[in-house]
Amino acid sequence: MTHAAFVTAPTQVDPGQWAFDVRRNFFPLEISVDRSQPFAADVQLGNFSRCKVAQVRASAHSASMSGEDCRRLDGKRYIKVLWQERGRGQLDTGPRAVDLPAGHWTVYEASRSYAMRMEGDTTFTAMVCDTGGHDGLSALAQRVAGRVMPTEGGAAVALAALVAMRAEGERVAPQSQAGVTDFVSSLLNYEVQHVDGGNGAARKRAQDALLREAQDYVRKNLDRHDLSPDQIAAAIHVSRRTLYHAFEIAGETPQAMVQRLRLERCRDVLSHAGGQGPSITQLALEFGFSDPAYFTRVFRQRFGSTPSKYRAQALAH
Repeated sequence: MTHAAFVTAPTQVDPGQWAFDVRRNFFPLEISVDRSQPFAADVQLGNFSRCKVAQVRASAHSASMSGEDCRRLDGKRYIKVLWQERGRGQLDTGPRAVDLPAGHWTVYEASRSYAMRMEGDTTFTAMVCDTGGHDGLSALAQRVAGRVMPTEGGAAVALAALVAMRAEGERVAPQSQAGVTDFVSSLLNYEVQHVDGGNGAARKRAQDALLREAQDYVRKNLDRHDLSPDQIAAAIHVSRRTLYHAFEIAGETPQAMVQRLRLERCRDVLSHAGGQGPSITQLALEFGFSDPAYFTRVFRQRFGSTPSKYRAQALAH
């Protein structure tokens, strides 16, 4: 999905200057790009009374908020809504990582640590708001933060309203700017209620059953190094698209579930095997982590301790 308001094409830019401009004019993000490759980008910004809007076309890059960056916000809380229009992104909020394919949107708290990676050439629109006076956005984030939903119905109308306001810029009166922000918030909340309620209840039960079946299959095959979304979909007799859609609604990707269950199994082994269990490297390799250093890092992120320290604590008890 693209919009007529986005009339310029990405041009090659200096990544450092582009990152500085984004940080100064939109939000204090840390931007990383592959400097071995040409980087092209175009950003169209709108700074309004109650929010900022950015329409972005850019080469592959990542944007993140560290704990230190969050502390610089002086206690203010920000909510960001992001519509992925072209290409694919991945949002990592720490305990959860989700894929964001084209034609979908998500909402998350921008004043907490997170990382968003954009793969290849992408187009997206982002709205970031200080939550002061934005009860609707706060409720939305509390209800569906990190969840990925299709840009349909009210979500598509909300995006179109933001794009139109951004294109009009300062010609939009401050009262109208605030009204558009409230309109967008209301549309998104109503859209979530529509998806979750009514006939969505039956769909959710079917998706929950599919997720349980996928999880049961993964638990029984955690030691298979070739475990993949395609294999999971084939094993439970659904299409790859159906599998991914069910996981999007649940706020987790198949890859993230596999990693989570593998880490939980490794934790159980460390808790019960005692000093006679496999080495950390053997454990990592046994459960599909080809890089022991990466295994140690993601284990610590999930459980707050390295595998070796976790084993020592288990032995001490």
